[in-house]
Amino acid sequence: MQSTITVRYFAMLRDFSGKNDETVSIEAGTNAGDIYLRLAKAYGFPLALIDVRVAVNDEFTSASHPLQDHDILVFIPPVAGG
Repeated sequence: MQSTITVRYFAMLRDFSGKNDETVSIEAGTNAGDIYLRLAKAYGFPLALIDVRVAVNDEFTSASHPLQDHDILVFIPPVAGG
């Protein structure tokens, strides 16, 4: 059974994707890391998965977090400030 999630982009990931968010189709057993790797390849993200924070439904979690239909997935790159 195919499900969909919403991926939201921030900072440099928004710049590389050219989008604020998008709907992504997932299959059973897909985790957050699987989606990051797919999107990194599609958009040329320069950061490795280990370099981004993962949040699902407004809670920080690990890249191995299994996704469910209608989840909201956010990848947060490091932010430098001054």
